[in-house]
Amino acid sequence: MKYPLLKHINKIFLAMLDWDLVKKSQAILWYASFTALIIYFMQIKYMYHPLANTGLLLKLQWLYPGIFVLNTFLILFGFFIKNKPEAHIYYVLFLSVYYPCSLLGLPIGIGLLNLLNGVIFMGIILTALLLYPRFVVYFGLIVYVAVYYLLSGLTVTGYLDYALAYKPYTLLHKDVQNTQIIYSMFYTTLYAAFTITLFDISVERWRRYNSKIEKLSCTDELTGLLNRRGVNEIIDLQMQQAQITHRETSLIMVDIDNFKNINDQYGHHQGDLVLKHVANILRKNLRASDVIGRYGGEEFVILLPFTSIENAVSVAEVCRKALEQTAVEVKENEMLYIKACFGVSSTAFSGFDYTGLFEQADKALYEAKHNGKNQVRTAFTL
Repeated sequence: MKYPLLKHINKIFLAMLDWDLVKKSQAILWYASFTALIIYFMQIKYMYHPLANTGLLLKLQWLYPGIFVLNTFLILFGFFIKNKPEAHIYYVLFLSVYYPCSLLGLPIGIGLLNLLNGVIFMGIILTALLLYPRFVVYFGLIVYVAVYYLLSGLTVTGYLDYALAYKPYTLLHKDVQNTQIIYSMFYTTLYAAFTITLFDISVERWRRYNSKIEKLSCTDELTGLLNRRGVNEIIDLQMQQAQITHRETSLIMVDIDNFKNINDQYGHHQGDLVLKHVANILRKNLRASDVIGRYGGEEFVILLPFTSIENAVSVAEVCRKALEQTAVEVKENEMLYIKACFGVSSTAFSGFDYTGLFEQADKALYEAKHNGKNQVRTAFTL
């Protein structure tokens, strides 16, 4: 990120996603405590306003400081149960009900049908879904909605006045409207910024995770090359591109000579070292645009985009010689020079048919293995 502050915020939110349930809850409680203090100071400021319900506000003046104290106690209690995993779920379930319901004092005071309440409601749900298990979220949500509808019902039926913080019939007064607008703008901005930031970071993390999973699913764990699936997907795309541009593309299939004997004589661990060695040698002798993968066992596949079969044969020969001239240590003070067969095919002969290209290369590889090994062959006479 360009701005250091945003970079630090991003780090904090990313770290928060990896916290345990108790630590996440403690962070939310700190935020709730900060919110309670803001509401308290706003309450003190407007307590003696001519339009305010001063009598009620005086009676409730210690409500939000009380919430602040209770939040502090719950935060400290979280530290107490830190090493008691069996108590974590009960702690979180309690907070899933307590936290949203503690916020209901605000809509009761300024009116249940308020933009601020909608933003808080959605913010709580989205944030909770990102931080907590679903059953915890829905448990708290059911209780919150039930209480909210109960309060709405009491208001509609006249048992509870709308916007208790104000004197009756003063909601239409310009000063009250302006206060509500300013208060709602401040609070909704704060809540929206928190929720959107957390949601944005979570989505980005999810995309990176999916990208990593996709990469792992297409990567051979041993050699770091593409695996069979990755090779098939990329070659299929390359073949489509070659067909559109009508440019020749070549394929090389590689098979290590006598690999079974290497495994039998030196063991599978040394056989794995040989596979890694071959993968590194092949990769070093190819262009960045070339596609290479381990197709299975001791067999490798190389796709050379926009390359004639003559040039592909030259590349295969360079790779063959590089393998032949570079040894791998299979035992202490014992070096082994690897030999391999190369079968080359091209779209100039097979057409832009994915299956046909492989079949021709496999045919050439078969001929190389049955005519002395350690050589490059094509299925066609050049």
